[in-house]
Amino acid sequence: MDWFYHDPGQGRVGPLSPDEMRSRYRDRRIQPDTLVWREGMREWQPLDRVSEELDLLSVKPDAALPPPLPPAASSPATFHAGPGAVMPMAAGNGYVMRPAPQRKGMSGCLIALIVVAALAVPVIGILAAIAVPAYQDYTIRSKVAMQVDARAPSIEVAVAQAMAVNGHCPADAAAAGISDGTGVDFGNVDGRCAFKMTVHDVRPLVDGKTVVFVAPASPQGEWDCTGGDLPPKYRRPQCRPAGDTAP
Repeated sequence: MDWFYHDPGQGRVGPLSPDEMRSRYRDRRIQPDTLVWREGMREWQPLDRVSEELDLLSVKPDAALPPPLPPAASSPATFHAGPGAVMPMAAGNGYVMRPAPQRKGMSGCLIALIVVAALAVPVIGILAAIAVPAYQDYTIRSKVAMQVDARAPSIEVAVAQAMAVNGHCPADAAAAGISDGTGVDFGNVDGRCAFKMTVHDVRPLVDGKTVVFVAPASPQGEWDCTGGDLPPKYRRPQCRPAGDTAP
């Protein structure tokens, strides 16, 4: 019965008779881990698994002969093959399976990432188009409130007191008895005391815009702060013209 074995340098060797196999084992040309095959075997097997069949127990390898070169580190493998089969690539006496061909194209994760990125760009653009102007308006309102709304109540009180004491509207900050008159002008509107506050150092959009405060006609009335040219959306609700619905 013919035998075959695999040699790292030559590939498949054979056919060989059992005597030739024993001779090569004696000459240390094949080792217990050498893969062998004969007709009727379903798979290639290490030589030591068929040692009884080849009567290798009666053969003593010649210690005077050098063994084959040591194999590179790899895991032995069992192969389904016949005499006409082509053995896989080998390194030393170790055998490695042929790597499975890599699939071409993009992976599912990469495709999903590209889709998410493609959808995210317009969404981010829409949010930016809404959020950035809204934030800018909020910033302007906050700075206007610090310059105008936070100071106006104390100026209203000072003007009312100066008018009660002097019998006429104050002409300037000193006459009104206020220490900080930055951006504030005094006068009268329709015979009533008034003062104008000018916005400054906020944004070019509102710098130079004004809010006019007019004293009430009676002591029980409220000051009218709807005058001036500051856009309604940057005013507090009480100071917006009647009917204005700016947010």
